[in-house]
Amino acid sequence: MTDLVNTIFSLMPSINKPQRVFMAGLFAILVVFHGRATFRNMSRYSDMSEKHFARWSRRDFPFSKFNTELLLHSLGPTQTNIAAIDASFMKKSGKKTEGLGWFYNGAQGASEG
Repeated sequence: MTDLVNTIFSLMPSINKPQRVFMAGLFAILVVFHGRATFRNMSRYSDMSEKHFARWSRRDFPFSKFNTELLLHSLGPTQTNIAAIDASFMKKSGKKTEGLGWFYNGAQGASEG
């Protein structure tokens, strides 16, 4: 996994070396991590402190660019790809719902609005 992440980072010259090191470490922690991903809990699984996580989390990181490059690298640029989202993690509250529509809630096994 580290090789793949470093390959993607090589395609993103705007990311400097310290941020690359931190993000590669963060991704490695999140792969093996169980439970709530708080700074304190993640610091237990790594050699980084809570303060280190807090400082780096305030910095911008182009996740959309990273995800795009990861998908292009993994799937190939010549294939036709589509994306789907299961909005089951979003609570629906009637008139206050963004976009006002019916969504299939995978957790409930039914459509709700």
